[in-house]
Amino acid sequence: MKNINIRGLDISQFSLGTVQLGVNYGLANTVGVPSEEQAFGLLNAARQVGVNCLDTANAYGTSEQVVGDWHKATGGGMNIVSKFKVRDPADPIGQFKAQLALSQERLGTVAGYLFHDDKDLRAYGDVIRDEFLRAKEEGKVSFVGASVYTADDVEFMLDKHPWLEAVQLPMSVLDTRIVERGLLEELNKRNIIVFVRSVFLQGMLCMEKAPEQHSLMQPSLDAVAEVARAGGLTMPQLAVAYIRDLPGVTSLVLGCEKAEQVVDNANLINTRPLTAAEMDAIGEIGRKAPIEKTMEIIRSAKWDPKTGKAK
Repeated sequence: MKNINIRGLDISQFSLGTVQLGVNYGLANTVGVPSEEQAFGLLNAARQVGVNCLDTANAYGTSEQVVGDWHKATGGGMNIVSKFKVRDPADPIGQFKAQLALSQERLGTVAGYLFHDDKDLRAYGDVIRDEFLRAKEEGKVSFVGASVYTADDVEFMLDKHPWLEAVQLPMSVLDTRIVERGLLEELNKRNIIVFVRSVFLQGMLCMEKAPEQHSLMQPSLDAVAEVARAGGLTMPQLAVAYIRDLPGVTSLVLGCEKAEQVVDNANLINTRPLTAAEMDAIGEIGRKAPIEKTMEIIRSAKWDPKTGKAK
């Protein structure tokens, strides 16, 4: 698996998302939270296929603890990215310090530390800036950044918080708003680490039929499937190859429920490059897709803890 060298780090093009190790998550989630044995098996599989970056967060239930227990037991060596949320607006700095200390205790090492969402970035970016930079200066983290949702968020980050060095954002073959506005190009120019999540639109790009709450997306899914079939590709292969090769993308954050899926996702990373015609066709489909409504539903979804699916 290819690594991307950026800001003095080698980051695998496939970063393992570990939210599933701590909470039920995703439209396609069918197994719920794995046991510790299953989680360790999944993490071992990731290491074996060349993954060297793990994505977690303080808000992901037991994910940090599970990842940390595994990492300490197996010799370390991973770039672990975590995130924090401000839960008490009366003391954002105190919460930052406490959550970073807790993440360090659980994980043993924290390569990247991010604002968990755009609301905290907008409300507390200036307030917590010095604490972020101090954590980096003291060697507690290697890079700092933010997890965001929209192109407007990326633009805000670039304009108001140029000190941030990494961003995690949603992008897929049906959601190229950040590309179309020239923001990915700007991120690339500034040498910002770009992690892309929702490559499969919460599993939709692995399904033949969109879930009922996303029925508006069905024509777009059908069009993507046709491009994939014409090129001898599966929809997941097309979804990964398109995002992987966009200039400026560092790593794709892909979640897995089982060790076998880790291997499958690693194989997807090795999909052939798309042709110019395929890229153009996907771009046209993406521009017409009802992505704003789809992402609004995904972002506001409440997950059923028994089924792991959106209510």
